[in-house]
Amino acid sequence: MNVVFDIGNVLLSYRPHEYLRGLFFDEEHVKLYGKIIFGSNLWLDLDRGITNEKKVVAQLTTRYSEHSAEIRRIFAHWYSMLTPLQDSIELLSNLKEEGHSLYALSNFHREAFRYVRSKYPWFDLFDGMVISYEINAIKPEPEIYEALIDRYGLDPRQSVFIDDVRANLVGAEVFGFHTIQFTSVKETTQKLTRLLA
Repeated sequence: MNVVFDIGNVLLSYRPHEYLRGLFFDEEHVKLYGKIIFGSNLWLDLDRGITNEKKVVAQLTTRYSEHSAEIRRIFAHWYSMLTPLQDSIELLSNLKEEGHSLYALSNFHREAFRYVRSKYPWFDLFDGMVISYEINAIKPEPEIYEALIDRYGLDPRQSVFIDDVRANLVGAEVFGFHTIQFTSVKETTQKLTRLLA
C-alpha cells in the first residue's frame, strides 16, 4: 500500500495565528494580518509557484503601506512556525520500516519548501514528492493528483491519502484514493491499521 502524506498540519505545524500572537500582535492585528497575508490570493500564488516571497512582500507593502514594517517583520521569520509534529514523524518512520511506499503531496511555497527540505532529514523517507509550486497547481485541483499518479505510476486504489483539509481529500477520492482526514496521530494510526490489514 502507498501512503501519501500532506505536509502542513500533518507532518509540520502550520499555525499562522499562533505565530502572529507570538510576535506580540493583539487579536485585532492577528485577524488583520492573518487575512491580508496568510488568507490572501497572493499566498495561494506562492503555493502555485507563480510568484516569490520578495515580489509578494513588495506588493503587500505597496497595497498596505501603513502596515509595511509589520508585513516585512512577519515575512522575515514565518518559517519558524514550520516545526515537525514528532508523533507524525514517528508514524512516517514506522510505516517505512514496515515496507510501505511513502509519498508527499502538498501545497507549499518554493522558498519555504527548500528551507524545510534541507533542515529535516526525515524527508529522505519519501519515495517521491509532488509539491504544488513545482507544477503550478494546488490541491484540490485535479492536476496535482494527476501529477502524483503519473510521475510515480501509482494505483490510487492501492494508495491512501492523509490530509487535514476535507476538500483536499474529496479531490483525491475522485481518482479513487482511500483517504483519512488527519485530526490526530492516534486516530490516523487506528484508521491506517484497519486499512492496511
